[in-house]
Amino acid sequence: MVQEHLKNLMQIASSFHEATHEHYKKTGNRYVDVPQIVGITGACENVDTLFRVGNRLGLRLFLTQTGQLALEQALQYFPAVYTIIHSGRDEEVDDERHLRQFRLTEEEFDWSLMGGGSDAYDEERMYEALLVRIEGTVRDIACHTVEQNAQVLQEVYGRDSQRLLESFRQPFLRILYSDAVMLLQGDGFPSLQWGDDLKAEHEAAVVRLMNKTTGSVSADPYYSRPVFIMRYPKEIKFFNMKTSQRDERVVLSADLILPIAGEAVGSAVREHDGPKLRERLLGSTMFRLHEQRGGTYEDFVWYLDDLVAAGKTRPHAGYGLGNERLLQYILGQKDIRLCSLFSLMAEQTHDWEVRTQAEPSIVSSLS
Repeated sequence: MVQEHLKNLMQIASSFHEATHEHYKKTGNRYVDVPQIVGITGACENVDTLFRVGNRLGLRLFLTQTGQLALEQALQYFPAVYTIIHSGRDEEVDDERHLRQFRLTEEEFDWSLMGGGSDAYDEERMYEALLVRIEGTVRDIACHTVEQNAQVLQEVYGRDSQRLLESFRQPFLRILYSDAVMLLQGDGFPSLQWGDDLKAEHEAAVVRLMNKTTGSVSADPYYSRPVFIMRYPKEIKFFNMKTSQRDERVVLSADLILPIAGEAVGSAVREHDGPKLRERLLGSTMFRLHEQRGGTYEDFVWYLDDLVAAGKTRPHAGYGLGNERLLQYILGQKDIRLCSLFSLMAEQTHDWEVRTQAEPSIVSSLS
């Protein structure tokens, strides 16, 4: 059973990879290799989960968690770029919700693609373009992967390919973070407050409730439509997400939530105003933790001062898609490790040999 599943996953992941490159070729994006070993600017919001990399120079280097800022460097030369990285997260446990290594597909694109050479910059147009690009990317990759593997998805995993395709081909649903909080307060989470970060159970409830209340083609949690949760409070998001001019409490961000899998895409319009970006960094929890670990502002100078404040890029936006999360929905698996070639191969090699009750064998999830 394990060997058959590993073979199937290799085949399906290969289709996924092929679809990714075909999509970005069609949209005119330039592929960019980004560094795998980086300084602090390769971190997402949580610097606690960075893998430290030893080296002869004694430098503070880490396995990258995101290629976002490297792609922003590439925007000096091309208007739309993408990459596929191995993202490393030093999680306490590798379990059904968390992976220590996974594939992350990332895109950054700039204002010039919207006629930005002559029009005055409009952050709302940029934000809408971001949502449209995410939806198009996820739809193309998912539909190609499902179509190429329909037989094995049906025969081995019991997945109805037509219902899966329909869930992606329908327009994705959208809800503001503030409305999502109110929706959840009235349906099982009365203590949730504005400003709280949404957890996996909250996201799953939003997908269920949105599909139910909008009369979607399917309210079945195994074939529901994805949902964008939009405009999160700025305090709980990455420092370079642009604060909305409409409401300065929130940033122009959106998370795409999939049935079964949860958050598959994190995205935002980027802050391109140098002084505002510096203020956001210095006031962030990320920077506070960075300082506690011996870091300084100098670690960010290349990005804040030499790139953004120097005006070397146009206003831009971008996102990161967790490949295994999208595969998790396609396969209909509750345990994300079953959708990760890295985790399944490590199960054979015993590279992560320390086992605890909280971190059971992946094989047990197949039974």
